[in-house]
Amino acid sequence: MGVARDSWLIAGRNLRVLRKNPGRMIYPLVQPVVLLVMFVSVFGNLALTSRGGFAGVSYREFLIPGIVIENATLTAPTTGLALLRDASSGLADRFRALPMSRFAVLTGRLASDAVVFAAQAVLLIAVGYGLGFRVRGGLPGMLAIVVAATAFGLAIAALSAWLALLIKDPETAERVLFFPAIALAFVSSAFAPVGLLAAWMQPVARASPVTAACAVIRSLASGGGLAFPLLALVCWVAVLFGVPGVLAVRRWQAPA
Repeated sequence: MGVARDSWLIAGRNLRVLRKNPGRMIYPLVQPVVLLVMFVSVFGNLALTSRGGFAGVSYREFLIPGIVIENATLTAPTTGLALLRDASSGLADRFRALPMSRFAVLTGRLASDAVVFAAQAVLLIAVGYGLGFRVRGGLPGMLAIVVAATAFGLAIAALSAWLALLIKDPETAERVLFFPAIALAFVSSAFAPVGLLAAWMQPVARASPVTAACAVIRSLASGGGLAFPLLALVCWVAVLFGVPGVLAVRRWQAPA
């Protein structure tokens, strides 16, 4: 109960910052919509070949779930940057002096960022619906997609938090953190079936957490088999929360 209370207070603080500075939400909400419209407009009418394992599926149906996950991947580094801003402002020292849970700072930050991830997913599904994207499971399927995208985004955010706290310098972290996010997004099945990627990319792409997350979104949208991709995604989320998440908490608690 103490961890939940402290995390709720930290999350409330972060959300109040967004409420008082609504301009901070413009880029996270506008950028993915622009990216979605541009990609669908340029590539939406392409046909997938049987080599990729998606014959008979329009590229539009394949692409939009990938953009939902790609957007979560590229948004996740902002979690680490926000923690570094708090640390550089002296807030870390004040939190260490308070009788509060050591996990609350990270879990509170992730809880507030979950609102952003969920809002992005809802917006992308709504815009995608206008572009011809359909979810066969109806509203429950759409809600499941939002949950899956949010959980995946939070897992990558935990990784970014750890990396940011290792780097320490906000300016350096701002330049460095997006490199692994871009690599995760593109060396995967987000934009093309794994079978169509370069030979050296395919083993990495098959094992990528982005590929697992995209497979879950596509299965939820099409009504296809969900068990294996969901198991892979759950394992990735558990690993990313269990290893980088714990390491991030320890780095936050360590003296500057």
